Amino acid sequence: MLLCREMAATDTRRRVLDAALKCFLQEGHEATTIARIRELSGVSNGALFHHFASKEAIASALYVEAISSFQAGLWELLAGKPRSLRAAVRGTIAHQLGWIQEHPDLASFVYMRGHLDWDTPAGAEVAALNRELAAAFRGRLEPFVNAGEVRPMSMTLITAIVAAPAHAIARRWLAGHLSGSPLDHLDDLADAAWAGLRGKPAPGRGAKAKAPRNACVNVELLDDDGSVLARGRACTTLEAAAVTA
Repeated sequence: MLLCREMAATDTRRRVLDAALKCFLQEGHEATTIARIRELSGVSNGALFHHFASKEAIASALYVEAISSFQAGLWELLAGKPRSLRAAVRGTIAHQLGWIQEHPDLASFVYMRGHLDWDTPAGAEVAALNRELAAAFRGRLEPFVNAGEVRPMSMTLITAIVAAPAHAIARRWLAGHLSGSPLDHLDDLADAAWAGLRGKPAPGRGAKAKAPRNACVNVELLDDDGSVLARGRACTTLEAAAVTA
């Protein structure tokens, strides 16, 4: 009996969230009313308000659900060990674009909503999820930073370099401005992000610096008959250019 009640409660909550998502995308957040959500979901007023106190509570629950779903895939990536920095970057962007393609309605809602007020319970929950994930990514990138493969920078900047261009592609794809799949742009986005993160290779890797060399020029002043009137010598230090192995 208890299990049946729990399943019914879960079903009611799911129906409300699914109905709300449709309303928000079709009518906009401001124009959507809680009465319209209740009507579309087919639940009673009592059942709806048992789970959600307001329209804003429903929207916040949808937002947290979307972020949690998206981040679950990133945690799976972190559980593995990337072959290289480029593989790690490519995997992250592939998940980002793939999740958006698989969940276009949730992705559209997140873009439409922007972000939650961090002073609200839902906003604080998302902020905590973001901090935990950022700390994990920082730890994963640390060996690349220590090796000189990634320039030292904040996670805010790293996120902007890796994720922001993919978000721009995703928005245009969701709006119907791009044909095909957003994943069609994966390689170009991965190359750009990888180049944006890269630092100077650690000693012994990539660029090999050659020791400076001295160059000298001997000068002779000759008379018309070819006899040497004066001799001189000029020297300077030449810096060798780095070459890539």
